[in-house]
Amino acid sequence: MASLSALDLFNVKGRVALVTGGSSGIGLMISKGLVTNGAKVYVVSLLSDPITEVVNELNELGREAGGSAEGIPCDLTSKDSIKELGKTISQKESTLDMLISNAGIRRDPPQSCNVLTASLEQLQASMWSIGQEDWENTFRVNTTAHYYLSVALLPLLAAAADKPIGDGIKGRDEGRGVIVITSSCASMHNVTNVDLTSYATSKAATDHLVRLLAAKYNRFYVRVVGINPGFVPSNMNPVGAEGNIFSSLFDKVPAKRAGSSEDLAGTILYLVSKAGAYVDGVSLCVDGGRILLANGQE
Repeated sequence: MASLSALDLFNVKGRVALVTGGSSGIGLMISKGLVTNGAKVYVVSLLSDPITEVVNELNELGREAGGSAEGIPCDLTSKDSIKELGKTISQKESTLDMLISNAGIRRDPPQSCNVLTASLEQLQASMWSIGQEDWENTFRVNTTAHYYLSVALLPLLAAAADKPIGDGIKGRDEGRGVIVITSSCASMHNVTNVDLTSYATSKAATDHLVRLLAAKYNRFYVRVVGINPGFVPSNMNPVGAEGNIFSSLFDKVPAKRAGSSEDLAGTILYLVSKAGAYVDGVSLCVDGGRILLANGQE
């Protein structure tokens, strides 16, 4: 008999996850939510990130529920590095229940202006000031890395989806074998006072990548879903920090606040568990209703 208990529907205890960009911001929120609920999390970050401290914190958080964390460095702009990451995880695990492909960057034009009020000359100078390498690196991390990560880890994800659980049930029936890709509600905005063009374009590409990958992996029922967070505390959006370019906008969000770790962790727990096992190929906007009322920033 099916259980409708929340403890069963959202259970991730003992599951194996890989979270990129997991040492800060949204990735850290997600990692905390997973270990607190008993998952084993491989936290992928740059060598320059404080991975040891983060892993220690996560292991302490997960102690009571049996959750744990391990840090692995990886340069997500490199196809070869992602290939090595796939090999490393394959040596440690026979299945991977979830890939949370979350890492992202934002590169604004170094010569900034208020896009809504700048003169033609000011606007042109600002837009021209961003370097080609900034566009290229933005797409490498925000879009291309999701693609290569999904391909490198596909066998482990497919094995998790196909894993026999008992009574004719397979892992896919419990939500195992899922890829969650972090996009942004910026992919849905056109008018902004700050020039987010390279960032927003890469995130719009990511939204379509979710559907493309879900269609490609359908025969193995490796689900691919996306999340489009709104204003959430991160290095990109230092909520509460002096001079934050978005600080005046929080009261315009219907929720009247920035997003929280509960908002992000709860969304992820739904998508990767039995509760979300029938959700595939869609992106979920988690923005407190911001895009309902505004086409960007004012």
